[in-house]
Amino acid sequence: MPELPEIEQVRKTLTPHVLNKIIKRVEIRLPRMIKHPSPEAFADILVGQCIRDLKRKGKYLTFEFGTNIKMIAHLRMTGALIVTDDGAPEPEYAKIKFELTGGKMLWFCDIRTFGTLHLVINDDVRLPGFDNLGPEPGTKELNVPYLREVLKRRKASIKGIILDQEVVAGLGNIYADEALAVAGILPQRPGDSLNEKEIEKLIKAINKVIKQGIKNHGTTFRNYKDGNGNQGRNQDYLMVYGRKGKPCKKCGAELVGTKVAGRGTTYCAECQH
Repeated sequence: MPELPEIEQVRKTLTPHVLNKIIKRVEIRLPRMIKHPSPEAFADILVGQCIRDLKRKGKYLTFEFGTNIKMIAHLRMTGALIVTDDGAPEPEYAKIKFELTGGKMLWFCDIRTFGTLHLVINDDVRLPGFDNLGPEPGTKELNVPYLREVLKRRKASIKGIILDQEVVAGLGNIYADEALAVAGILPQRPGDSLNEKEIEKLIKAINKVIKQGIKNHGTTFRNYKDGNGNQGRNQDYLMVYGRKGKPCKKCGAELVGTKVAGRGTTYCAECQH
């Protein structure tokens, strides 16, 4: 699933192509991806709307139309938002097409079709996953007092806790493994076992790996592409994720693969405690 760095790269690459463009036509090939309102109303309302801003919140993208309307996109497992010139070859697995002024096409592509779109008018629908997001990496809200308060009453694994989007917005499996490796913390550790110094190290590590992911245009293992259809390159810089059985880049020990919080997890038993 695309995480914060990947969604931010999609936002950055789409923005120059879609900003101030008017939606001329909407073609919905898979209606169940439209979660609100009905697919027919979704298309009717959007035609004629001008995209005034494109924002990101956690793993969500929000197209704002300068009125009381916004479209919230969640790419889920394999979704992609890709822009092309009119007449260019259609990208693979295209499920929804937005024809824009200026000769641009915006495509929502999805192999596994778990991606979703909500059209929110006057806040007429609540999206719990969107509305209840916790603080993001790199913000002043994600600080030691905040995380200490969260962890002191949580006995679940620290990896499971930081994967909770209501605790840290935008963090997923890749960057959780990476942050814990950088911080030297075992992913299985109970949240309430971390001391003040470890909490500080973990926050710094989260911020570091997210910043690195953004700098490297996201991580591509299978399907992720940015708004221009390009892959990321952060996979070349990962410490542990996807490297089970390979040597730790710090100490050379063989990296261990297991499951934590129901997710595939890789760590170094020598460097992480």
